[in-house]
Amino acid sequence: MPYANESGVKLWYDLNGTGEPLVVTGGFGLLHDQFAYIRDRLTPHLQVIDWHYRGAGLSDRAWPGGYPFDRWVDDLRVILDQAGLATVHLWGTSTGAPLNVRFAARHPERVKSLITYPGVSFSPESRRMFQVFRDVTETFGYEALGRLTQWIGSAEHNVFGDRANEIALFEIESFKRNFSIPSLAKTLETFAHCDLSADVAKLTMPVLVLMGNSGHLGAATPGQTAAIEAFTTLCPHAEVKLVENGGGTYHMIEQPEQTAAVVIDFVNAHAGA
Repeated sequence: MPYANESGVKLWYDLNGTGEPLVVTGGFGLLHDQFAYIRDRLTPHLQVIDWHYRGAGLSDRAWPGGYPFDRWVDDLRVILDQAGLATVHLWGTSTGAPLNVRFAARHPERVKSLITYPGVSFSPESRRMFQVFRDVTETFGYEALGRLTQWIGSAEHNVFGDRANEIALFEIESFKRNFSIPSLAKTLETFAHCDLSADVAKLTMPVLVLMGNSGHLGAATPGQTAAIEAFTTLCPHAEVKLVENGGGTYHMIEQPEQTAAVVIDFVNAHAGA
């Protein structure tokens, strides 16, 4: 299991598959597990790079420097240098999206293409939702948070029933592995005050806005419709693809085959970028 070392801090990453290098960045609780259902569909065609920023997952948890957003962005640069990857494609969703957008804006020469969720600026409503996540987890534990985020993230037809339970149990186990409850407040506080609007306007590489069309975070909701419009106004060359019957940020879990086809085609179309 490879680690990059940055001033004594170990940063975890993993490479699987062959082809164009694609860095995948999941949300705060799932991290690389966000892509567990789709990874095997990608690796015959692409080299998939998973990674964890400091303070989370398999990277060093204890770090006295706090949780500054740009330090996490720098962690990705350190990992790519360690892995010998000069240029890559980036795919980020949920809170992984702003990390990738900031990296692409700061290091455009290293990014061939960017696939992203449009939610890169967090509103007062988002901050209230993050506060609910903190309160629920601190009071009732990982299990309660997993049930809540499954309900929020899933496609409409998967909100209840056996599939809902499967996704919730998957999330709960991922949460237990990927973050400690005491660190959750600090992590969410970091993301809660991000506004990447200026970074979106700087993007020059090919960009694909990719999300599911269903559920509370799906493209059909007023909030996400507005987020897509705001993103494409700032980045007019961005394409938009919606995954049918997939949750806004869970389409790679619920519709992995459909999502993989879109990602593979987009990455390979810009292999020479």
